[in-house]
Amino acid sequence: MKSSGSSGDRPPLPQSRSKPGPKKLPEFIFPILALLAGGIALVLLQWAFLIHGDYSFIAGAPAPVTYRVVAPMSYVDVTAARALRDMVSESVVGVAVRDLSAKARLARRLDAIQRMEDPARTAALLSLPETLLNAIRDLGEEGKTRLLALTAQVGDAYIDRLESGGVFMDGATETSLLWEEIGRRVPGVDDANLIYQILAKLGNLSFRIDPGLTESSRQAAVEDIPAVERHLELGDVIVARGETVTPQIAALLRLQGYTEDVFPVADMCVVLAMCLVLPLWVNIVGRDLGRRRPSWRCVAFVTFLAWCCEVLGMQFNVPGAALLPTALAAYLCIPGAFAFSIAFAAMTSGAFVVTDLAISDFILLLEMGFVASVAGYYLLRRLESRAQVNRRALLLALILALARVSLRWLQDLPMAYRFAGLPTAQAFGLEYALYLFMELASAHALLMLLPALEEGIGALTILRLRELSHPSNPLLRDLQRKAPGTYQHCITIATLSEAVAVELGIDVDLMRAGAYYHDIGKLAKPQSFVENQGGGFNVQDDRSPTASAIDIISHVTRGLRMAEDTKLPRRLQDFIREHHGTTCVRYFYNKARALAEGDVDRSAFCYPGPKPQSRETALLMIVDSTEAAIRSENLGRKLMEPIEGGSESAHPNQGRGQAVLAVQDTIDRVVASKMEEGQFDEVDLTLGDMSRIKGALLAALLSMYHTRKVKQIEPQGAAAKPKVPAGGA
Repeated sequence: MKSSGSSGDRPPLPQSRSKPGPKKLPEFIFPILALLAGGIALVLLQWAFLIHGDYSFIAGAPAPVTYRVVAPMSYVDVTAARALRDMVSESVVGVAVRDLSAKARLARRLDAIQRMEDPARTAALLSLPETLLNAIRDLGEEGKTRLLALTAQVGDAYIDRLESGGVFMDGATETSLLWEEIGRRVPGVDDANLIYQILAKLGNLSFRIDPGLTESSRQAAVEDIPAVERHLELGDVIVARGETVTPQIAALLRLQGYTEDVFPVADMCVVLAMCLVLPLWVNIVGRDLGRRRPSWRCVAFVTFLAWCCEVLGMQFNVPGAALLPTALAAYLCIPGAFAFSIAFAAMTSGAFVVTDLAISDFILLLEMGFVASVAGYYLLRRLESRAQVNRRALLLALILALARVSLRWLQDLPMAYRFAGLPTAQAFGLEYALYLFMELASAHALLMLLPALEEGIGALTILRLRELSHPSNPLLRDLQRKAPGTYQHCITIATLSEAVAVELGIDVDLMRAGAYYHDIGKLAKPQSFVENQGGGFNVQDDRSPTASAIDIISHVTRGLRMAEDTKLPRRLQDFIREHHGTTCVRYFYNKARALAEGDVDRSAFCYPGPKPQSRETALLMIVDSTEAAIRSENLGRKLMEPIEGGSESAHPNQGRGQAVLAVQDTIDRVVASKMEEGQFDEVDLTLGDMSRIKGALLAALLSMYHTRKVKQIEPQGAAAKPKVPAGGA
């Protein structure tokens, strides 16, 4: 938020004392590279230990085990359909077309034999053996004429019989038909043999095979063969051990989710693609979060956890199981609405990382990822304690188990193969129990490991915030014992900040913890700060303004060192670093100007910064500065004093009117001052937000500085009696 007001006669703001360093790589580079390495390692582990073993198949090789159907399916048997079509195609020998000039052609050929002078020349013309023509010539003219006349009679009858058939079926039919006609008309065996040889050698007399029509008939017959569709039931054998895994069987095994022994290049490419898309996805859905966006290490951790859990579920043959840890990690470590996007993206991408998924299992993983993300949004957004986490986790596990079984039933998928032989109710109960056990066991393992992982992944869960905000925390206990004034100040700031945070929709737990720890640097020199001096001597009165300013300003750097030593989360360290921004210690700056004869370096009296980078630290700056201004002007006491001279019948709280206006004016001046100095330039706060902050802060202050004075009790009756205070005599 930027201010357009003029700074008037206020000295110029100090310039940043930090030197520009080398350009840093984007924050997501190393977490995404780690996620890529983890994803590829996960794929290789599946291949090395789970796929490249005794149960994975290789297309074209014998099956190592007997593979059975784990999910009913229908498929087109391409091999059987191809065999049927080949058989039908081979059954069409040829398509014969009728030759209308067959009888005339036979008569011409027989006449050529009758007029034969040179057997060799006639044999060449008619494509007849020369030995056959010599045998005919040896019969003499009379015998040759008789034989050829009989041949013409048999040929005409044979042609008439052939024309009634239409299409040749096989050669045996033609031979038997010719011998039948010869037997009817030729009495002698020798003549019968010669006639058969003549007609057989002259070839097909009435029909000829048409290649084009033959091919068309074969194609038509093949096209009339329908696809062979088969249905596989649960438990049916796809291929027995030792049988060859054909290409079609390999395709069926892949659809059933059986593992194929091939190097997973495609799966590694999928992991690479998802790692490239994830930063884009996060930047799109989280563009309005600013500093509230979780660390990239946290996003990478949730994504990798989803991948591992889904691989684990598939190895136990329970697809869609072990999703509860991902939902828990997302909603514990990431802000609510953004947690939904990350959880859904992580679980969805996990369906692509698991190798050799059946289509039904792939769809089930996508559906269960959506169900887990939505249910987690409503059950896990606001968790108050570890006991509540356990109760909500159990409820979510029950919901996910029921959702998984219901989705399988709606998609007409059977129970797991291991329960196939059991009655339906028993199989349902066993699969539900197995799924529930896997969800709860994996979730319990995550909850045990998460506290140790929080720092490494840059997460700050609500459970951690609650633990850090408990008074038994060693750092808060030291603050209470060694700097009681600062401790009470932190409690007051936390109370006010929570009230305003509710109005703005800011994380209340984060605001409370940040307010508790924002001044822990004062533990190093508690007596240097007025709230710890008990109203006695102020040690800063005898020091030079510059020394006092350094002493006051250094509580920020001291606090950061303490935070690092005690391993406070970086998000809480931001409250220590940014709650004063780049503002100046005005009192000591003005004192230095009053004592000095020349110009005073204003930068020596300013905090190192940076300016607030989030709505939370900006809110803490406003509340902290306002509370300090009210104490310095003693407005808290005035809020509890009635107006002097007021009538006895007036309500005592009416005396707060002038003080309320003074408090409101103080809030306005503090906010205007910070805006004028540009302290909110890096924060997404609108003028409407500022108005709501001022209203909520005023209401919180009025409720904090309240009176206990009530109307006096007046005696009844005519007798004059002294008035008795409400609290007793």
